[in-house]
Amino acid sequence: MKVYDKIPEWNKINFRKPTLDERNYFDSRDDTRIVENLPEYEEYVLVTDGIHIWVDYFDEDADGVYLSGTGDDVNSVTAWMPLPEPYTGE
Repeated sequence: MKVYDKIPEWNKINFRKPTLDERNYFDSRDDTRIVENLPEYEEYVLVTDGIHIWVDYFDEDADGVYLSGTGDDVNSVTAWMPLPEPYTGE
């Protein structure tokens, strides 16, 4: 089996407006968006903005979700995927 047969699919990041209940719970502003389909926080993954690919991880603070490794805004990321298994020489 070739390595590229083992590589998982990219996971598209979904953004949506909060429901009324979510807006009331989070006391959010009109421009707030909910980010869905993320990996576990602080888990290193490959991320892409559709042009570049880099290793980073997601985290959250009072301002929302962000990329902790680079400090980039999550709005610039379109998808993520788990890191591939390390090369073993086989």
